[in-house]
Amino acid sequence: MKQILLSILHPNLTKILKDPLTVTIEDDADIVKTIMAADKLFARIHKGPFPIENIYSLLQLLWNFRTESFYEDIGIDARTPEGEWLPLRDTPLIDLPPNSDIKLNPDAGC
Repeated sequence: MKQILLSILHPNLTKILKDPLTVTIEDDADIVKTIMAADKLFARIHKGPFPIENIYSLLQLLWNFRTESFYEDIGIDARTPEGEWLPLRDTPLIDLPPNSDIKLNPDAGC
């Protein structure tokens, strides 16, 4: 098992999540499994409906299952604990190094 620090930088979510989520996942987990684990954690923290209209989960907000990639307008900053950049836009299904710090911004306007 490993831990990943995950921040979802959407105003409706940052009102609820004052700090990044620390997500515990399997050693071979990628970003999709990380977001799925974050969804479960978010559901324990926030008991009401998902705080973004017409969206029901973090995964739906961030990930396009048809293309198996992030939506184009998602800003991504992913770093190893040593500060090395992780190319999640180009290779999203890589195994994430333990203790990586990932920031995803659904409103980046890229």
